[in-house]
Amino acid sequence: MENIRDIDKNKFKLIQLDEKIHDTKFETKAIGYFGDALRRFSRNKSSVVAFIILCTVIFLAIFAPMVSKYDIDKINPRLQYLSPRIPILEKLGILNGYKTYNVQVSTIVNPEDDSYSAAKVANKEQYDTSFIVKYGEKTTIIQNGTEYEYQEIVYDTYKFHAQPYVKLNVTSSEFERLNAIEGAILEIRAVKGIVGEEAEYDILIDPAVAEDFSTKTYYVFGTDALGRDMWTLVWKGSRTSLIIGLFVAVVTITIGIIWGSVSGYYGGTIDLVMERFTEVLGGIPWLVIMTLMKLYFGGSVLTVAIALVLTSWIGTASTVRSQFYRYKGREYVLASRTLGARDRRLIFKHILPNALGPIVTSSVLIIPSAIFFESTVSYLGIGVTSDTSIGNLLSSGQSLVTTYPHLTIAPALIISILMITFNLFGNGLRDALNPTLRGVE
Repeated sequence: MENIRDIDKNKFKLIQLDEKIHDTKFETKAIGYFGDALRRFSRNKSSVVAFIILCTVIFLAIFAPMVSKYDIDKINPRLQYLSPRIPILEKLGILNGYKTYNVQVSTIVNPEDDSYSAAKVANKEQYDTSFIVKYGEKTTIIQNGTEYEYQEIVYDTYKFHAQPYVKLNVTSSEFERLNAIEGAILEIRAVKGIVGEEAEYDILIDPAVAEDFSTKTYYVFGTDALGRDMWTLVWKGSRTSLIIGLFVAVVTITIGIIWGSVSGYYGGTIDLVMERFTEVLGGIPWLVIMTLMKLYFGGSVLTVAIALVLTSWIGTASTVRSQFYRYKGREYVLASRTLGARDRRLIFKHILPNALGPIVTSSVLIIPSAIFFESTVSYLGIGVTSDTSIGNLLSSGQSLVTTYPHLTIAPALIISILMITFNLFGNGLRDALNPTLRGVE
């Protein structure tokens, strides 16, 4: 330490003469609350993908029924239960519109045979007959006091995969027009004809060609029991379900914020009375409310939406109430009250913005919940009956799920996509709007 005094002063360099040193100015711009939330949300890849898929579904639900060339109000039995058919995939043998048919070989009996005892009809050479092969463990039947043995017939049943068809009876001129369309007529059988006169034919023909004699028609999701296009029905049903979900979410958030804000801010007796009311209302089974609404007001979309709103706001009100209890005692709220701020300013300016994250997240998750409940009650037959919805489509296809699975697969797939995407989007939005997670990535 003593040698310090002996250090040559020339070894020292004065680094500050007349220069003024200031803090360096940041070149970047400040990021606000919502800007930071958007940036964090964009980093959540699963939520971004879910948002894109959700936007696509909403877009199709709005515009697909508008631009569809099929009129779903028109009933055409010729086109019922057609399988899905897609132009590109049909060349690969996938979704080509083919159906599986069960065929049983029939036995043709000659009326001249001694073993055939049926009454003969003039000018008939052959008869198509059917027999009871077995009835339980019995082998005989008594009719008019006479005992008969069941016929012992060996028959065969097999399946084949073929293009769907309808049967038509056409004249010669109609037959020539249809026959000019390549691949339209599958089978021809002349019914009657006299030389020089118009003949009649029984033909098996492509159902789409039978409906429109000029083009082949493709049904991406197939057709239902009334011959209506399932593609149009599914997207119209999705639109109805989304409208119900959006209506329920908006009304639920509005009522929930008002109710929860008043209850949480004032507390005391007001909070006690309001909480007891919500407990009584929440104790009523929702299925009972839905059944009574359907009984007295019918099965309209508005009836189902109101029935959902009656109790769904309770959860949002509870969330808002808990947030108000959390923030109303903070220093900045007390300081604002000391400076003379009114209750309305304290609620909407200081407390509610801090509770925005959980509220927005709950509002997003209300929509899939409403869609799911609507589909459930419609599936049970007590939901929307005045319009097409996802639940209605699932209900109408449940009895035919093994025979015509396309009636159930398409609406089930859409509602599954809605449930998954809404939940992933809601989870990503919750994390992005949560201020406690800011800067932890």
